[in-house]
Amino acid sequence: MSERGTASTLTDRYVWSVTRHLGPDTGPDVARELRGSIQDSVEARIDAGADPEHAEREALTELGDPDLLAREYGDRPRYLVGPGVYPEYVRLLRGLLAVLLPLTLALTLAERFVSASGDPGDVVLGPLVAAIAVTVHVCFWVTLVYAVIERTRPAEARDRPVTAWDTGQLPEESPGARVGVAETLFHVAFTALVIALLTWQFLGVADPARQVQVLDPDLALPWVVLLVGPLVVEIVLALAVWRSGRWTPALAVGHVLASATWAIVTVWLLLREQLIVPDLPERFGAVFGVATDWSVAPLPLAVAVIALSVWDVVSCLRRTRR
Repeated sequence: MSERGTASTLTDRYVWSVTRHLGPDTGPDVARELRGSIQDSVEARIDAGADPEHAEREALTELGDPDLLAREYGDRPRYLVGPGVYPEYVRLLRGLLAVLLPLTLALTLAERFVSASGDPGDVVLGPLVAAIAVTVHVCFWVTLVYAVIERTRPAEARDRPVTAWDTGQLPEESPGARVGVAETLFHVAFTALVIALLTWQFLGVADPARQVQVLDPDLALPWVVLLVGPLVVEIVLALAVWRSGRWTPALAVGHVLASATWAIVTVWLLLREQLIVPDLPERFGAVFGVATDWSVAPLPLAVAVIALSVWDVVSCLRRTRR
């Protein structure tokens, strides 16, 4: 076989493709063993009447992909995150994203709405781009850390988690009953964002040519307090629920009263056409260049507010019963 340059070159290329994944302590031995196996296979085919060149190709084809064959000889992992650390990897990713994504969206939205220099389209695109960037960075760096851990651990430890598990890691209560940090942070951030938007609207937009005034800035102060006050109470209640770890009957009653107050005031102002500016279509047309031959229907908006409030109250009561 060594006399045929083409055949020897195929063998050399195949052996190199396998041993390039191996270390210097095992590579030479594997190369000798593999060459001997290929030579025996080729000679058996030649004795059976096959053409030498075709016998070489058939022998190498039968061995298969050299990268897959290298896994049988080497002990280096051929994956980024192995099964031993994968559960921890997923839990860490979920925990970080559950906290960072809502916080990023809330802070970016608040900055876009409060700032008078942003383009209207940037109000929507900015938070989405920021959330995508945070997701990419979190996934990349967490994956990189676990990939390094996977490759620096001894081979015999790769099927075990990084930190030993014990019963102390079990949650004290069922996940459905306990209120976690991520849920609380999202609730507080979202409610704070709504408060910021209402305040911004009721104070009047800074640049009417680029920002839409949706809510009536001339609304009487007591109505404004009745709209913003229950939301502040919601934040206080969310923090109290997180501190206690669960919804208690007293906290549930407070939540129901705050939610009902906000819904009743909003529906009342919508039906009396006092909440939204009467020339909203013209304002939208001036900022976005859209048609102005439409009007705001208060009744569907009021029905939507009632439906959301009922859903929120029912969800709170169900969590309390657990």
